[in-house]
Amino acid sequence: MANYPGWQMKMWDSLNRDKKLQAAVIDRAHKTARRATQLSRESGGTANYSVTSGIRPGGRFYASVVSDNGAEEQGTEEVPRTNALRRAVRGG
Repeated sequence: MANYPGWQMKMWDSLNRDKKLQAAVIDRAHKTARRATQLSRESGGTANYSVTSGIRPGGRFYASVVSDNGAEEQGTEEVPRTNALRRAVRGG
């Protein structure tokens, strides 16, 4: 992370460790995962989506939605592409 004054770093750390902020980010990730699952099933897919969260080395909180079936998301010669996670993130 850049060389910021101490008060800015403290504010950054406290913001990213705020339980309300973390809960809101995780809630949004779970909503995205549910929508991606719905879109996958509508397209005939079987992918399952999970949410992981943590704090990056620079101090930023994150929540990621991960598919257990990358082939379904991107498509292969045998598996048709559903783009369920991409569509869910974009509001589809």
